[in-house]
Amino acid sequence: MSDILLAVDRGDFAALLDLFTAFDTVNHDILLRRLQTSFGIHGVALDWFWSYLVGRTQYVRRGTARSSIVYLTCCVPHGSVLGPILFIMYTADLVSLVERYELSPHLNADDTQIYGSCSPCDADSFLTRVSQCTCTVADWMQSNRLQLNCGKTDFAWLTTNRSLHRLPTMGPTIGSVTVVPSQSLCDLGVYIDADLTMRTQVQRIASRGFAGLRRLRSIRRYVPTSVFRLLVTAFVLNRVDYCNSLLVDLPANLLQRLQ
Repeated sequence: MSDILLAVDRGDFAALLDLFTAFDTVNHDILLRRLQTSFGIHGVALDWFWSYLVGRTQYVRRGTARSSIVYLTCCVPHGSVLGPILFIMYTADLVSLVERYELSPHLNADDTQIYGSCSPCDADSFLTRVSQCTCTVADWMQSNRLQLNCGKTDFAWLTTNRSLHRLPTMGPTIGSVTVVPSQSLCDLGVYIDADLTMRTQVQRIASRGFAGLRRLRSIRRYVPTSVFRLLVTAFVLNRVDYCNSLLVDLPANLLQRLQ
């Protein structure tokens, strides 16, 4: 986010592309081979990862009924400590692919972000570069048995409010799909507006906070004050505190909504 703000302060257009992928299709053989060749994991350590990944089963149960057991040949365990780490190691080669197009990658637990900036006069060539980069990334994901969900891929142009009218109206093309630029984009639970005002984020914090307070009000007289304070902290204040450093220097009218 700091790179984007610095680019906008220079008068450039910034762009953020959120490529949605899921680690449900992580191939075990490819992952184990990558741990060995790219990260130098051999011997007992590699055998440990093999035992952790291979041989897992799953089934669906509803009441007393249970489906047949299926052996998993792909994916990393959801909700585990190693799951996100293994996914990032699996997709580590994407960093060099993205940097080849003079863009910056950001690998999260289960998705990939690409961002960069350009001067207003170079917006068209920059968009072409982003499209070429995303096509290369899509080809890499297909060859590594990852599924890129174009329907959940988001793109946003970011600039100051005074320059919004100068932004291109088109987004990058991924295969046969052209991504329409969004007015706001959700990044790890934080909504970033195209004009970087954080208005959408403040509105969502306030609406969810009031909804939480309304629900808690119904049980106020039935729980001790100490317990009620913990509930307010968990369901209301927790939302206000999350990534609150992004709210620094906001206009007073937005901060007042949070107060």
